Amino acid sequence: MIDFKIKELKSVNNPNSIHGVYPYRGKISPIDANQILDQIPAYSNLLDPFCGSGTIVYEGFKRNINTLGVDLNPIASYIAEGKISVPFSLESVLDECKSFIKKSEKIKLKFEKKESAYFFHKNSHNQICAMATFFEEMSPYLKSCFFGAIALTARGCNHYKWTSSTVGKNIEPKRDIDFFEKLLHKVKKHHFPLESSSNSKIIKCDARKLSSKIAPNSIDYVFTSPPYFDCLDYTAYYAKIIYSILDINRLEIKADLIQSFKSYEEDMSNVLKELYTVCKNGAQIIFVVGDKKVKGKVINGAKFFNNISPFQSTEIIEREYTGTSSQVFDKLNKTNRKEQIIIWTK
Repeated sequence: MIDFKIKELKSVNNPNSIHGVYPYRGKISPIDANQILDQIPAYSNLLDPFCGSGTIVYEGFKRNINTLGVDLNPIASYIAEGKISVPFSLESVLDECKSFIKKSEKIKLKFEKKESAYFFHKNSHNQICAMATFFEEMSPYLKSCFFGAIALTARGCNHYKWTSSTVGKNIEPKRDIDFFEKLLHKVKKHHFPLESSSNSKIIKCDARKLSSKIAPNSIDYVFTSPPYFDCLDYTAYYAKIIYSILDINRLEIKADLIQSFKSYEEDMSNVLKELYTVCKNGAQIIFVVGDKKVKGKVINGAKFFNNISPFQSTEIIEREYTGTSSQVFDKLNKTNRKEQIIIWTK
């Protein structure tokens, strides 16, 4: 059993990395996640049941840890898959991208009726939607860059008045931004391929049904940050725009995710039971949680999860956190809420 050592960091920003491929990088920064991952032996089986855009999975993959990322959000799953599938040859993915650009330039369809048209200059939106017709043919890394370039183009069309994390007011007139240039820029900027001999992968799965995809008694470590019931809507902002472009029903996706206060305790109880099933005896389960604000009352996150956990042995580390990669979370963190790291043992 590992006696994990965790420091409080003054800043967790890490701009020059693959994690900037999409504007919302996730609550756990790679610098912070690496404090835990550096203490876990290579080739251990590690599970992140709420992997989001794949920060923990990518950083675990980098350290030859067999990291399994699970998420039910399609956009998150695509981005996470892209991060651990970066081709070694930059030229190969640039050639792929340029090939799809040439095909897209030949498409003369009109896309003004899409809900997403509201956020873009007409020319920019037509480029994006034309490229989207080839989405299923794209490699995983190019798909993740495609999402990031959509967000970057949306910001540009609105004169960069929006933040990297949230969609702001509609700005008129729209700027004509060349989406194809932004996509090529993304492909080059975030090309950080990894050499790893680990067996890491992403599974699109409901964390409440882990045992349907993961063998019982197979996981050595769990490391994750679960969704908060007072969190941002994971299908809103840039994700909402992307779902419109891809003709995916956002409300159906949202209905399946764990972000309802009414069912949150039951949902998380089911997740913890599933984790108990898939974890080996002696496995360590690390949850990074935060205080939750409900009707003006602050609920201690660690206490909440301990009350519903089937695991017995517990260590809790409490700390404050600022300087995150998300301006939205920095704003939230100006409250008196704190973060806890819970370490359970099966």
